[in-house]
Amino acid sequence: MGELLKLTVSLYGLAIVVSFLVAGLIRLIVVVQEHYRPPAPAPKAVSAPAPAPREEGVPAAHLAAISAALVALVGSHRIVHVRALHGRGWTAEGRTQHHTSHNLPRRPHR
Repeated sequence: MGELLKLTVSLYGLAIVVSFLVAGLIRLIVVVQEHYRPPAPAPKAVSAPAPAPREEGVPAAHLAAISAALVALVGSHRIVHVRALHGRGWTAEGRTQHHTSHNLPRRPHR
């Protein structure tokens, strides 16, 4: 029994040493990649179009946030229309699917 315990402890110790070596190698790769990363290209100047008249009362700060997010994701863009959605389409469908998921046919326990 003593030999089995020694073998088990030595195998766990070896696994720990290998894990630390792999973690150190991964850290080294990350540091090297950060050091040799090419510089990011300068962002292109995008001329802002004239602000469209707001019909439904969307705050200007919200439009600015949406514009900034779109520039970050897809580059140059133009917002044509922003409006609030009224109704319960998505929420009602989600609730329906959730509630009907509990009504699956039940199999008797055997």
